Amino acid sequence: MKEKQCLIITLPSHLADLPIQIIRGSNDKKLICSLQVAEDKVEYSNVKREKCVFVWRRNDYLKLELDEILWIEADGSYSRLYLTRNRNMVVSFHLAVIEKKLPNIDFLRIHRSYIINLKHVISLIGNSLNIEGKSLTIGREYREAFLDRFIFLGVRRKGK
Repeated sequence: MKEKQCLIITLPSHLADLPIQIIRGSNDKKLICSLQVAEDKVEYSNVKREKCVFVWRRNDYLKLELDEILWIEADGSYSRLYLTRNRNMVVSFHLAVIEKKLPNIDFLRIHRSYIINLKHVISLIGNSLNIEGKSLTIGREYREAFLDRFIFLGVRRKGK
């Protein structure tokens, strides 16, 4: 007589409201992997949503709403913030430092020289995207992460 095996999984409280699909016959590794992916998605969606950033300029801090930032471009040891209403400003931080401070739910690195605000992407043509009439190149190593952040309708993407 074959004995049925049972796997008991205790979920952390922050996953209590997460719908979990358990498929009969799935192996333990697949289930644990699926739960980890689900947990990562919950953590991603629960990221503290900052709405502004204070940027140092000469002798004071200027408050910028995150939605005002279109993209950020590396400029040697500095970074240039391109803002709405045709404004821009230079800050004395490397792009990598800024990348760590910005919420990754709204901002994404698309090239070694660019971080973009995903809310301002207007179009995508080949390996370039358009923000406020400016064409920015998507680096090869950043392309898949960029494409995964959007839903595409009308044309099937390769491999999806």
